[in-house]
Amino acid sequence: MNLQEDQRTLHRPARECTILKNREIRQVITQGKSFVNQYFVVYTLPNGKNISKIGFCTGRAAGRAVKRNRIRRRTKELFRLAARELPAGYSVVIIARPAVYAGKFQLLLRALEQLLVRAGLLVPDRNTEAKTNGKDAPMERRQPQNARTNKDKPSSEKNK
Repeated sequence: MNLQEDQRTLHRPARECTILKNREIRQVITQGKSFVNQYFVVYTLPNGKNISKIGFCTGRAAGRAVKRNRIRRRTKELFRLAARELPAGYSVVIIARPAVYAGKFQLLLRALEQLLVRAGLLVPDRNTEAKTNGKDAPMERRQPQNARTNKDKPSSEKNK
């Protein structure tokens, strides 16, 4: 194998490891388990084979073809970085949402890692857990600074 072929296999899943047929994607979506966050929807389904298969999708709501292709390329790169040791025997479909286009790369990487850990495809390491517990975790709900909690309300408003 020459250098160019070696680099190609490192950066792109092999053809036998990708889900290309619409029928296969629909099967994973309808029969598999889903895991959702602000940026991605991940569907997983055990396939009973020695290899894992991966498919990437982007809906038309994300924009025109150029924008959708950029979202898909970003998602593929994020998956390549996040899932270095994917267990064998799963079919995985990742649907990227339009927010991926403008999202910061490190935030997207953490969001995808978090979903893959929830799906049981990645073993959580201390670095992943520390990153997701940080102040810029993707699914964390923060209250506005000017929001009043129940403690701050006058007693007349608490009783209502």
